[in-house]
Amino acid sequence: MSFALRRLAQRRLYSSTPVAPTTGGSGVAAAGTPNEWVAKRNAVQAHAAQTAGMWKKIFFYVCAPGLLVAGVYIKRVEDEHHAHMEHLKHERGDEPLPEYSYMNKRQKPFPWGMNSLFFNPEVRFCLDTKAAA
Repeated sequence: MSFALRRLAQRRLYSSTPVAPTTGGSGVAAAGTPNEWVAKRNAVQAHAAQTAGMWKKIFFYVCAPGLLVAGVYIKRVEDEHHAHMEHLKHERGDEPLPEYSYMNKRQKPFPWGMNSLFFNPEVRFCLDTKAAA
């Protein structure tokens, strides 16, 4: 019996059609109450529609252009950085990167080797060849 009542309550709670409230345990709606309840529910739905429209406008007129401008800016900065790194590579030639004693200390290797998980051979020297030597 409890399962059937719970199921009925869930159906009423999650249904999309408005159900007028009842008074007491008689199951009969009070006079004038359904109209007030329906009006209040319609007002809440209208407010929700306005609020959703406001946030949609904020996204399309503020957030999306901001993301676009930030993306263009980051692309420009990264292109400058890449050009600078290429310049340093040409300037340095075949000279290896300096090995400082305080950099890339490993007491024991990672499960995948001596290099970090996000190893970039263009920027760092390979520690696997150093460990093998």
